[in-house]
Amino acid sequence: MKEFEKEIERLNSELSELKRIHQAQIQENKITKEKAERNEKMLRSVVEAAAGKIGQDFFDNIILRLSEWLGAECVLIGKMVEQERIEAVPLLLDGKITHGFSYELAGSPCDITTRKGFCSFSGNVIDLFPKDQILVDLQAESYIGSALYNKEGETNGVICAVSRKKLDIPPYAQEIMKIIGARVTAEIDRQKMEEELQRSEKELRESNNTKDKFFSIISHDLQNPLNVLSGFSSLMVNDFDKFSNETKKKYINHIHKAAESMRNLVGDLLTWSLTQRGMIVSNPEELLLTDIVLSVIKSLETFAADKTIAINSTIKAGIKVKADKNMLTVIFRNIISNAIKFTSTGGKIGIYVEDFSETRNIYHKVTIQDTGVGIEPERLKSIFRIDEVTSTPGTNNETGTGLGLVLCKEFIEQQGGNIWVESKVGEGSKFIFTLPKA
Repeated sequence: MKEFEKEIERLNSELSELKRIHQAQIQENKITKEKAERNEKMLRSVVEAAAGKIGQDFFDNIILRLSEWLGAECVLIGKMVEQERIEAVPLLLDGKITHGFSYELAGSPCDITTRKGFCSFSGNVIDLFPKDQILVDLQAESYIGSALYNKEGETNGVICAVSRKKLDIPPYAQEIMKIIGARVTAEIDRQKMEEELQRSEKELRESNNTKDKFFSIISHDLQNPLNVLSGFSSLMVNDFDKFSNETKKKYINHIHKAAESMRNLVGDLLTWSLTQRGMIVSNPEELLLTDIVLSVIKSLETFAADKTIAINSTIKAGIKVKADKNMLTVIFRNIISNAIKFTSTGGKIGIYVEDFSETRNIYHKVTIQDTGVGIEPERLKSIFRIDEVTSTPGTNNETGTGLGLVLCKEFIEQQGGNIWVESKVGEGSKFIFTLPKA
């Protein structure tokens, strides 16, 4: 009888244990079901947030849904602006969304996320990353993050959540974060393409406006010599026999100067047009700088002698540059002829070279300095701009096209150099440009 009672007691105990296990399984299944329903709700919520929404509204909605799903006070979608820096597209902190916040990756859990693709810490995250001041300031306990990737498969951002309490991170959180991350990346790419399209459209509008203004200026500059040609040639045709030889010579001189002005303008226009269409290409070679400079000075010596202007070059023999010969000749001819044009009788022009370093590249810095009339500060700001081309008469009323300096800038930049001007009204100007050393 006692053995029977013991057996009954044992069976009751086992039944109680089975009931406990069953209740635990029911509870576990209930929790699992609730988690599954919560994750399903989250995915549905993300789909709803993504559907029909683009731009900042999309990003803001996503971080709000993530915060709700994970129970995290801080959620961020960040894009990489530098190799070791993240900038928030939006940042949610304690229910408030901000933009433009950025931080260094080094020493943060996001650093591990960008390298491994996914990272989560359900507790003690401050102890693991004591140098991350943001986590310290937040008094963070938990972290979960997933990397964002561009089309080439390179990491270009991160989506993460931080909480001051322990997060109940489900085992399939990584898959869900990846799904969200893929949609976020697609929106970042779409925004980038839209921005590039808007920038291209703006550049095209500006280019068209610039060319319209440029051709308006050029047409005005063409009218002046055309009026001279038409006016004086008409006088010569209709009243040739009435004029003295001296008057005829005077009129013919005016016609010649007008024709020369038009020839120069059309020549510069043709050269500029060819550069815009990519039909003039730089073919750099090793060149002796003195050969180019002395050749140009010789071609301009009559022009300089008419105004008794002394041109002195102190460029040492043997200095070599890597440049296109024809372009370099055009550069020196334009700048030196401009210096002669705007220097009064008896003035001086000096040409010298110095070494110049810029971002580890070694250049020769060429300076062409004159004692001319100088350039007004307002004009200096736009002296190399195509939409601000103006033809200013020289000290002896010499004419020009105004295009020379625009061509110089384009040709110098094609050599890999830069050009700038220093000038004071009444004291003269320095045109300075750099050329790569051979």
